[in-house]
Amino acid sequence: MEYLILGLLMLSPMTGYELQQFMKKNLSLICSHSAGSVQTALSKLEKEGKITASMETNGKRRKKVFSITDAGKSAFSVWVAEPMRADKVKNMELSRLFFAGFAKPQERLNAIRDYLHQMEEAKAVLCAIQDSFHAIEQQVLPQRPDWQQVLRFQGYTIAYGIAAAEFEIGWYRRLLDELEEEV
Repeated sequence: MEYLILGLLMLSPMTGYELQQFMKKNLSLICSHSAGSVQTALSKLEKEGKITASMETNGKRRKKVFSITDAGKSAFSVWVAEPMRADKVKNMELSRLFFAGFAKPQERLNAIRDYLHQMEEAKAVLCAIQDSFHAIEQQVLPQRPDWQQVLRFQGYTIAYGIAAAEFEIGWYRRLLDELEEEV
């Protein structure tokens, strides 16, 4: 969560609420977007000197805006340059599949149908994010020497999510077909 927040603050200063809403809208399949998780991470990052907060007034409302510090940029740069680890990608729902033989046949079918429905919804969310992303790419962006590369890899992440969802949907549909033939 902390590095995700640092990365978002690399893009632009944001309030805790803006961070939470961005995660909810665009990254809900990657991380938690609960207010408690975001606030806990912000407090930790601020104590570590990786972000700072300033109060801004908008009319009668005051809001706390977070910005990344040089220490935060340095920590983020080290993290983002580390090799990705294949053993970090886990799908805990596979443990249910592993033990599905203990469930009644109809319970298994219902569980797989429900999971398929959830995956189709997740894919739809990712496709909507991808559409929004393409619209952003067409806009005039703030001056940043690396902006095109940032967008490029964000696009790859969205495309990966869609491809992964399509794989799971196809795989579970084949499994469901096989199990339905047995009933």
